[in-house]
Amino acid sequence: METALTIIMSNYNQEKYIAEAIDSVLMQKVNFKYQLLITDDNSTKDKSLEIIREYENKYPDKIKVLYNKENGKYLTNILRAKAITKTPYFCLLDADDYWSDDGYLQRAYDFLEKNPDYVIYYENINKLYSDNSFEPYIKSKIKTCSYDINDYLNDKLPVVQTTGQFYRNVIFINGIPEIMTSAVGTVSERSFEGDYDRFIMHLKYGKVYFNNRICGVYRILPNAGIWAKLNIVEKHLIQMQSLYDYNRYYNDEYKSFFVNKMYYELREILKKFTDCYLNFDTFKLKEEELKQLNNLYDYLICNKKNINFPKKKIYDFTIKEIIKKILRRS
Repeated sequence: METALTIIMSNYNQEKYIAEAIDSVLMQKVNFKYQLLITDDNSTKDKSLEIIREYENKYPDKIKVLYNKENGKYLTNILRAKAITKTPYFCLLDADDYWSDDGYLQRAYDFLEKNPDYVIYYENINKLYSDNSFEPYIKSKIKTCSYDINDYLNDKLPVVQTTGQFYRNVIFINGIPEIMTSAVGTVSERSFEGDYDRFIMHLKYGKVYFNNRICGVYRILPNAGIWAKLNIVEKHLIQMQSLYDYNRYYNDEYKSFFVNKMYYELREILKKFTDCYLNFDTFKLKEEELKQLNNLYDYLICNKKNINFPKKKIYDFTIKEIIKKILRRS
């Protein structure tokens, strides 16, 4: 039987949770063959490698491990796995999350097998907080719904975290897109690290189907992960860069949409700096981040005809003046 599904699991020092994540894969009741592809980013601070090797030895027919000799950071680590993912379907499960429904993979597989015009099947998940409380990731009363790129362009498409996403392999089966490989080590790296980029990229190839039932758990760990450690300005800057990169991916086909989204992120950055004018150290940006912000602002100015500007100016000062003020306080 040919392997139908690759489950990619990225690990970096997740000794506390990875066994539960792997067990949630092994408990799945399926009638097709899958492979759990664990890619470890040189874990050295805990015993997660020992746990992984134990599972690898016990389930050699189901588990394959990529051991990284150096820490390459998340994007490099995950691209190693995607580069060798040639199965018709794939999904990702982070090493600190887990599936709670043993029928999830079968439902996803069955749906995409029967509906060739769909490229994503996804279900809802629970967010698990440090106080052991839960809440749904997507808070909606919709039971099932189909979406396409037009729903995304009209802000009507809910996107769930990685744990609930299942993909038809229409992109990586042909290799890693150059826009992703060239992002490694640049300001665009974080544009392709999260849940959102895969979703946006696959919308180019077909429809998506949402089944609003809980299939897994996404842990909200305090101060864990890159995103949690960022301040609000850095987060808006990353989102602004991501929108710029998604527009490049779509070759300006939806430029007006992406530019307006970028403009919104810029407004939020300006607003935050204005609110915190007397305490700039709270949102101190590195020199490369200031350069990034300046470049993105220049891009917006060059494309201002695509922006639905309000009648009055954003503020009485430009972002360039803000950057000068920040530099004087650096």
